[in-house]
Amino acid sequence: MPTTTIRLMTADDLDAAMALKDAEGWNQTREDWNLFLGMAPDSCLVAVEDDKVVGTVVGINYADRVAWIGMMLVNRSHRGRGISKMLMKAVIQSLNRVASIKLDATPAGFPVYRQLGFEEEYTLLRMVAYDPQSPSFSNVLVNSVGVLTEEEMVQIYPLDRRVFGADRGQVVQHAFRSMPGLACRIKSEQGAQGYLFARQGTRYLHLGTIVAQTDAEAKALLAFALNGFTGGWLVIDVPKEKQAWVSWLESCGFQVQRELFRMFLKGNPYPGDPTRVFAVCGPELG
Repeated sequence: MPTTTIRLMTADDLDAAMALKDAEGWNQTREDWNLFLGMAPDSCLVAVEDDKVVGTVVGINYADRVAWIGMMLVNRSHRGRGISKMLMKAVIQSLNRVASIKLDATPAGFPVYRQLGFEEEYTLLRMVAYDPQSPSFSNVLVNSVGVLTEEEMVQIYPLDRRVFGADRGQVVQHAFRSMPGLACRIKSEQGAQGYLFARQGTRYLHLGTIVAQTDAEAKALLAFALNGFTGGWLVIDVPKEKQAWVSWLESCGFQVQRELFRMFLKGNPYPGDPTRVFAVCGPELG
């Protein structure tokens, strides 16, 4: 049996990484992979056999407070040989100085991560829709919702830091620049109190992060964004416990595709404020 080695990912590995991602029907773009490499050069890893990349994993360190593990991929013909565990152990070791390590697990991955010591924080629902329709929303909020401008981004960074639990300014900037025409915010006299980003993927337009104080604000943000949507497939990852929000999304045409489980290792000292999260950025970014 060939020897499997784990090494740092380089830009030369991106074609292979994209091929692995495409084989699973995932949504990430080459720009996303470049973001991972730029943010986490010491914890983007590949598994290699006979000079061929057969697996990947990414670990992003958000200011030594929270690390995020994603993009765990193993070539289907190489599964069942412990490669995913090798990658996980290596990426966890590379993040050993970070206070808490998190990830979003699929149902298949959940028991594997439990064996590695991860604990469940909460459950997400992945929902998809083709060209959804947005119901009307409270007229009281109409004048509060608008396009998010570059100048207003200075208000979004600290808000995202409070809600997520750590500084992920590069991710926020990446999300804004991906689809600036759909990025929007809701504000009061004190400034921005909620926001929505959308990122273009290879299969779907990904909605999230969505941060708001109430269901009504989240609905207003999404309704505003959908007014600028030109059609196609959408995906959104939402907290399962927000049942009224989930029901509203279903009334717009979204359907639950699967569950994801947000998990943490080494405790959860920086949980942020998940009560204000109506859609996460994505399993690869938190």
